[in-house]
Amino acid sequence: MKKTLLFLFCGQLFSSNLDMNASITASYGDSYDFYSFSENRLDLNLFYNDIQGWIQYEYSNPADLGFPMNDIRKFRIEYALDNYIIKLGDIYEFWGRGLVLNQFDDQTTNYDNGTRGLYFEYNNGPLTINHINGNSDIWHFGADLRVPAYNNDHSMYANQIKYDLNSLSIGINQLKSNENHQPQFGTARLDVHHNITGIYGTYSLSNADLFVEYVDKVSTEKTYLTANDTIKKGHGVYGNLNLYLGNWGLSSEYKRYAFDKAHGDLTADNYGNQIEYQQMPTLGKEQNSTLLGRVSHNYNFNDERAVQFELNGSISGLTLTSQYSHISRNEDWKSVTTNEWVPVPISDYLPSSDPSSLPYWENYHEISGYALNDKIYFKLGRGSNKEVVKTTRYYEIDDQQHQIFDSTMVIDSVYFDVLGYSLYDTSFVYDTSDSDPYKVEAKYWQESKSFTIPMEFNMILNDGYTFGVGFQYQERKKYNINKGNANKYKVNAGMYGDSLWVYDNPETPDFDNLFNTDSFFYNSKTQFSSFSRDSLGVWQATNVDRQFNRLLYLSISKASKWSFTITQEWTNSYESAQNIDPYYNPLEAFIFGDSKYFLGKRDNVDPPYFIQNKWVSAELAFYLTSSQRISIMYGSIKGGLFCSNGICRDIPAFNDGLKISYTASF
Repeated sequence: MKKTLLFLFCGQLFSSNLDMNASITASYGDSYDFYSFSENRLDLNLFYNDIQGWIQYEYSNPADLGFPMNDIRKFRIEYALDNYIIKLGDIYEFWGRGLVLNQFDDQTTNYDNGTRGLYFEYNNGPLTINHINGNSDIWHFGADLRVPAYNNDHSMYANQIKYDLNSLSIGINQLKSNENHQPQFGTARLDVHHNITGIYGTYSLSNADLFVEYVDKVSTEKTYLTANDTIKKGHGVYGNLNLYLGNWGLSSEYKRYAFDKAHGDLTADNYGNQIEYQQMPTLGKEQNSTLLGRVSHNYNFNDERAVQFELNGSISGLTLTSQYSHISRNEDWKSVTTNEWVPVPISDYLPSSDPSSLPYWENYHEISGYALNDKIYFKLGRGSNKEVVKTTRYYEIDDQQHQIFDSTMVIDSVYFDVLGYSLYDTSFVYDTSDSDPYKVEAKYWQESKSFTIPMEFNMILNDGYTFGVGFQYQERKKYNINKGNANKYKVNAGMYGDSLWVYDNPETPDFDNLFNTDSFFYNSKTQFSSFSRDSLGVWQATNVDRQFNRLLYLSISKASKWSFTITQEWTNSYESAQNIDPYYNPLEAFIFGDSKYFLGKRDNVDPPYFIQNKWVSAELAFYLTSSQRISIMYGSIKGGLFCSNGICRDIPAFNDGLKISYTASF
């Protein structure tokens, strides 16, 4: 029925005088490890008097990311007359800063939170009224990096009233959704209702502007036992102040999102928290550098507060950028046992630096400009970040008296402090009969630090030729930190656990035996691994103190005609054990001087080391016309974290394969 109506509509339009444009994107890929895809889309836009139409047809079998498809994927009919706008089909709207509604279709991360239904807008001078209602089928990825694993269905409607008065603009909005929620694990779906209300305002002056938005959210679950049972309440606030001073601009931002909380990251099994329509400012810089993007913070829209400052300006023909952000959870967390944590709200409004709040810091500085009569363009940056990835235990009690025993006694006993925490005394017992009460402390967390230097140079040659070189250098460390005087754990039935804390003498902590039975926790400071040969010539995983990543590209192009780019990426280590890959392509063999490859003597059992930590690709692009482009890529591309619009996901690697893409607009 959907296809019939659309083609009837288009047929009627084609019989009349109309304008149209279209675009085509087609991509094909195939690699030795069976990463294959064929993805094709046709976008058609039609214009007839006050009517606009949009149709997107997709044939993907299989898709690069997502499900196979051979159907009309998206469509919309829009009618505008005087003060009214009506849209039918796939709706994408952005209200305020997205704390209530921010809809987009991101093909790179395969995230689509649009609504299929009705949109209505009324404009009358300073007054604007908006209404949306319809349905959304929003899919999420699980363990498989290419095919989504679970989805949430939303039946929603949303309303907004906005009033503009000179330099002041105020908006009030509301969104209600009946969600058919699918947990990530299990089959039973849940009936969850959401009600989000918000208000925002903008105040503008000649050299400054201020934006503030606040939302309140209530989620209820409907079961056969109760009509509506409130499961979650939360709120969010975002503020942005911009100052304009000549050639300089200063932007400051603040956020506090408190829709849900947990010691670890929430999963799909935690329902009633931030929903998919709420795609809010992250207060982190969205990087266009590959290596910087891979160390981006995985934002938590449910439980996070942050500040961010960014300074932009120009001096002596140079463009300067400087950015800083600090993010944390809204609570510090204290551990009772290994699996039980107690939240402690942060007393003020600023993000916390306590490791138990999982803080994150980032800063980025960049300078760019032209030299030699604008023949050379350059860009040089430096980005760094530091993040507490997780806390394993975080135990702290003030002024608790150690049990009094003779130091010669040998016992194993369990005691309880005034708060009910269990404290385990092992065979080494210290006589504290004459000592003062002291703090019992056991803190153990994991940190990640990195800094990255991206640089880019482009030289404009004669006859429209351009030569470019880019280089990115990155160092990463990931290590465990242990602080406190109760720093051991007990072995229970051969399993490692932290349910019972062990006192050390606070005067002489036993740091020499910090991990005396430890294999569960990492012995070294790092959990990165690299490869080296042992005495028998066998590749073995070894620990390294830091990870080095590098990326280099060389390019040459002729304006509006063609371009050629060769890219190489290195690493010395991995965050997890890696299988040795016996395959590599002739491009890599040629660059690294492996003559055996071309003589038919390639060793697939014990391949050269360079194929384990290097990725090489070459891309040739042709501009067939001013509106048609085809590109051919051959080689390997390292996968990794990619973030766009606040959505972060791991993009799979592409090994020793061919990619072809074609784009055109008419």
